[in-house]
Amino acid sequence: MERLRLERRPEARAFSVETLLQQVRDGKIRIPDFQRPLRWRANHVIDLFDSVYRGFPVGDLLFFKRAAEAAAIHVGPLLVHAPAVPDAYWVVDGQQRITALAGAMLHPEPRPRGDLYAVWFDLEEECFVRPYAEPPAHWIPLNVVGDSFALLTWLNEWPFRSQRPDLVQRAIGLGKALREYQIPAYIVEGASDTALRLIFKRVNTSGVAMQETEVFTALFGGGESHPIESACARLQSATGFGELTPLLFLRCLKVIEGFNMAVELTEEQLRRLDLLAVERTERALLHAIRFLIDDAGIVHGKLLPSPLSYLALARFFQLHPRPSQRTRELLSRCLWRGALTPFAVYDHTLFDADEFASVERLLARVAAPSSLTFPSASTDGGFPEGSFAQLCALALAHLRPRDPVTGEMLRSDAIRSWLEMESVGGVFRDVEGLVGWTAARRFLVSSVSDLKKLPSASLPVLESHGLDQEAADALGRGDIATFTERRAAILDRWFKRFFSERIGADESDRPPIAELIRRADEPFAAP
Repeated sequence: MERLRLERRPEARAFSVETLLQQVRDGKIRIPDFQRPLRWRANHVIDLFDSVYRGFPVGDLLFFKRAAEAAAIHVGPLLVHAPAVPDAYWVVDGQQRITALAGAMLHPEPRPRGDLYAVWFDLEEECFVRPYAEPPAHWIPLNVVGDSFALLTWLNEWPFRSQRPDLVQRAIGLGKALREYQIPAYIVEGASDTALRLIFKRVNTSGVAMQETEVFTALFGGGESHPIESACARLQSATGFGELTPLLFLRCLKVIEGFNMAVELTEEQLRRLDLLAVERTERALLHAIRFLIDDAGIVHGKLLPSPLSYLALARFFQLHPRPSQRTRELLSRCLWRGALTPFAVYDHTLFDADEFASVERLLARVAAPSSLTFPSASTDGGFPEGSFAQLCALALAHLRPRDPVTGEMLRSDAIRSWLEMESVGGVFRDVEGLVGWTAARRFLVSSVSDLKKLPSASLPVLESHGLDQEAADALGRGDIATFTERRAAILDRWFKRFFSERIGADESDRPPIAELIRRADEPFAAP
């Protein structure tokens, strides 16, 4: 067996953030094909910049120095047309950190908003933030402070430069702290690809046994490293529906390919699969997620009452990628009735090549509308663990809440951005800061300060949050008992209306007329 050794010891040096940004601009920093897909969320990006600003350590980088061909490189939102270079730095460890630094500080949008790297700095509060609406004047985008000339230009045009010299100095100090921060790095030269992969493995793993998804990657990675994780990342990017874990993706793949989802596949079974199985599953899940957003009205995966519904929907949309509108309506009712049924089973084995019969079998499995109980705004339970908060949050979101200050309706993309960073309980804020999920105390607002502004908001804003003037007045004077009782009554009426509409309580579940005619023409066809 070959004993791998490096011909020369790695060079140890430090890169300033400013130098790293220039290396990215010049196309000298490259990502090898065995790197993982990006997994950081918005809070990770914010935490990195906070650590750099405070002077905290952020870990070492590891580069492999060798030639690179000309290529178009995506670094976060930044596109670099990189020339061929003889001495590129290939990232072995530090991909997430470099992408976060470059994505935010070299962001191509003048006033970035709405993506992972749209990071600003609040000069008043001295903290890093992500805007959901037009940022206030005392916020500064990080793609300005990444360049000293751009920063001075911004400050010269800032309307408060003469009134707030303290904030001008703070902005200059911010730019200096970020650009001059030194990150230690090791640079490896002359290593073979085999040695480099071994280094990467030892840097990025802790010696635990490979998971099922990793075995699949090892067998079928080929030209695309981590095909399942890459598919999950593409789904998240294409839909904004949040993270889909590789484990859940693999369970959907097993359902689509006819394996028992509860049993871990052997290596021999995995060998029978190929990358086409990943493609089929990704397509089916893309249709399923778009159905969840467009038809079921679920804006983000964190609000999905049962992740098991992914399995049934993946199977259904693999068989019927473009079902009729009537089928989509009935399938949405199934989803909501299942969410309101304590022991609902989303059984993917009910589906076959007959689109309408498949949905009818699922309708027969979930509870009838007359037997369902809706969540109550004044209690915090009665439903399966993990689903009560999602059900209440969905009902609150469909009130179409408005911003307490501007009166503008909160956009779905803003809600998705909040849910990317926080839990459901963190986004739907409790007026008392409690953990338990009593819906009458919860509001969908961007911040605690906005929550405090609700009692003085206009009546349309109050109504969009399930309040009347009496409930708002009680909240304003701190009478939480009266406020909770009043708002619970309002929300319970809304919950009854909302969930009744979603489950089709007063609607027929019949197939479309065309299907009924077809069945009448085939009286002896199997049901």
